[in-house]
Amino acid sequence: MDRLPPEILDAIRGLRQRGHTIDEIRSHLDGLGVTDVSRSGLGVYIKRLDELRAQTMQARSVAEAVVDRLGDDADDDVMNRASIELLQGLILKVSLAGAGDGAALDPKELMMLSSAIKNAASARKVDADRVLQAEKRAADKARREAADRAGAAAKARGLTPDTAAFIREQILGVT
Repeated sequence: MDRLPPEILDAIRGLRQRGHTIDEIRSHLDGLGVTDVSRSGLGVYIKRLDELRAQTMQARSVAEAVVDRLGDDADDDVMNRASIELLQGLILKVSLAGAGDGAALDPKELMMLSSAIKNAASARKVDADRVLQAEKRAADKARREAADRAGAAAKARGLTPDTAAFIREQILGVT
């Protein structure tokens, strides 16, 4: 399998991803003129692909469990660090599996996982920005209401309009 051109290995991975059996893949290879791959060799290669795919799916499940466990209360730095650690662990595991037994690495799954982590981090940032803006609007509204109440109280106590405006500006930060 190590001697096959990358496009043939890509074809094998693609066929397997679409659910083709070893015999169907073998027939396809015969149709391409690739006759020097034994059924058992192909079976070992397919088994490795399936194991790597299962490990990738397991890593995704772990990542989802971490996100669910940490929930909305998690600090963005903690979430991003956990995501990076999960991705690095998966890359290491797949790389070591490929280095020892000649298994070809399908980078599409790693790219998809990396993209999912990036998208989740971006979504969390957008959500955090929205929360921050809502809190700012609420604080501004509370400050204006407090200033209005202070102005009414100052007027009721007989303070001059200039003194009431000064208090609003200096203490409450509202003009």
